[in-house]
Amino acid sequence: MASSKSPKIFSTDKGIVMLQSETKNRIIDILEEKERTGAEIRDELNKAKSTVSVHLSDLVDLGIIDEKEHPTDERKKLFFLKSKLLGQSESPYDEHYKSILEDLKESKDEKYEFLKSLFHLIRYGLISFGLDIHPALKEIGRDAGRSIGKDFSANEREKLLEEISDLWRNMGLGTIEVSEDVHLKIKGCFDCQSMPTVGHTLCSLDEGLLEGLIEERLDEKVEVHEEECHGTGADHCRFKIEWKERKD
Repeated sequence: MASSKSPKIFSTDKGIVMLQSETKNRIIDILEEKERTGAEIRDELNKAKSTVSVHLSDLVDLGIIDEKEHPTDERKKLFFLKSKLLGQSESPYDEHYKSILEDLKESKDEKYEFLKSLFHLIRYGLISFGLDIHPALKEIGRDAGRSIGKDFSANEREKLLEEISDLWRNMGLGTIEVSEDVHLKIKGCFDCQSMPTVGHTLCSLDEGLLEGLIEERLDEKVEVHEEECHGTGADHCRFKIEWKERKD
């Protein structure tokens, strides 16, 4: 769970909203896990009813959360998230941004390397200004995966992972090794190869792409988590696929 002390940025029906309140962000953390009643939220926060009520009302007005009738107790309301987390403020990476600028300059005579460095520059330039855009990138990747997946032909796990591996190789995104349809190891990752070690994984776009492709073709709910990455000092990327259940 992300730190509730860092400002979070949400996309809502009313536009972009940044939350700097630690209490409001803590409520978001709680509701990310599941729907909760006001009393359950108060218990988690250990704050006065009046205080929590004000924060909940503010979040509803901002369009970040909403409320509905409790299915078994009409006296209670259930609160739930209705917006998307776009990003979160984090410590700037100025030194890494300068490193990518140097890579861009050195790659100006090689089209593929130049475009890759430019992609990295835009992405990590935003991070260098203190904005963690991983949630937005994963959502974008998921949408892209669903769109691309419409033209895939595989309708079972093994064949689909083979088709995904072919896509990655043909598009220059990396070489995928599959292990028992649970782990994917990618060498030569377009997303993060040549990136400096920053202490955490970087390939949220790939996570989203994989989730979108699998869910589109197999109609199964999955979660893809990157466990190892060039950003953590590895010479490859390693993703774990958690197969959940067939979607309704």
